[in-house]
Amino acid sequence: MPIDADRSYKMKLRDVENAFKYRRIPYPKRSVELIALLAISCTFFLFMHTNKLNSRLKEMEVKLQPSEFSALGLTGNHISGHDAGKHDDINTLHGTYQYLKSTGQLHNLTPQQLNNTRKAEMDRLFFTRCAKVGSESLVEFMEYLQDINDFEVDRSGLRKPSRRQLLPKSQAETATYIFNQQPGMTYIEHTSWIDFNAYNLPKPIFINLVRDPVERMISWYYYVRNSYRNAIYYRKNPDAPIKPTAWFKKSFNDCVRSADPECQYIPLSVKDTVGNYKRQSLFFCGHHEDCLPFDSPLAVQMAKRRVEEEYAVVGTWEETNITLAVLEHYIPRYFARATTIYPMFEERLKNRNRNNRKPKVDAEVRAIVRSNFTHEYEFYHFCKQRLYKQYIALKRTETLNFS
Repeated sequence: MPIDADRSYKMKLRDVENAFKYRRIPYPKRSVELIALLAISCTFFLFMHTNKLNSRLKEMEVKLQPSEFSALGLTGNHISGHDAGKHDDINTLHGTYQYLKSTGQLHNLTPQQLNNTRKAEMDRLFFTRCAKVGSESLVEFMEYLQDINDFEVDRSGLRKPSRRQLLPKSQAETATYIFNQQPGMTYIEHTSWIDFNAYNLPKPIFINLVRDPVERMISWYYYVRNSYRNAIYYRKNPDAPIKPTAWFKKSFNDCVRSADPECQYIPLSVKDTVGNYKRQSLFFCGHHEDCLPFDSPLAVQMAKRRVEEEYAVVGTWEETNITLAVLEHYIPRYFARATTIYPMFEERLKNRNRNNRKPKVDAEVRAIVRSNFTHEYEFYHFCKQRLYKQYIALKRTETLNFS
């Protein structure tokens, strides 16, 4: 074959190969759109997961980063990944620690400064128990502790009819009853703080619990609709008018939105259409008439002073671990070994009195109610910050002693 012919043949063969190699196959328009959509979806999916991974890594960095806080062992059962970005909030354990540090209070903080147990003038514990704060769990746990720590739980006060405030005579009778008991007695009653010195009697050790004010009201609303509670009530009071079925079935959401008197929380009101224990601060303020107006700035300031000067510990079952640690170390006579023993009963106690049938309350409704509890929330956060401060002082001292 001639050389030119051979070259021509090879060039033609190369052209055919190139045609197959670089051929363009037409695709339908819908297929192109589908491929583009899949590409966009994959890109968005990778972006979201990368963003989520980045957030989780930042949370882990906060948790794992060495700091004075972690060195002190300051941890609480409220801290989670969800709270990792909220450590500057003074209403959290981390936030309280940072505030104490930034204001120079941390350096000289000691448990002795915050220990009102030493101010007690007799060996009696007075639990002026707020309503609907999870206190039944603490009471039951104290009944487990009483044999271990050699004290006695007296529940007789809980069998008395609850009143918002007591006359001086009734206050004196309660104070005298506690005084006449043997040392190592814990008396529990739904009542406000009593000034024992006003009746020439020595002061006991005061304790109590607090809870988120709106959560208390929601809990109370469904508690009074509990069928078991009402069966007992009507058995004891057979002549009492029976509530209509609609009342039992009405949700808290509907009650607030329809502005029922039962679900109205009017600031500075004194007279209540329906009893509901909405004044958490009243249990600390006392029996003075200035304590009665709801969400009163004056009443809240009086309650804060009582907590600061009179109460050994005001805990919260929302922070069970922290509360028990503070009780154990500030009132060891009654709560020694509490943190060691509690895990054995935790499963039994943590769901105590929980109403599993309680419907979901809308965030909008919570916000409506919360707007009328401004000063009650101020008091609630004050008590939690004091609890955190006691806990931080305790952990700081333990670390210093160890080193």
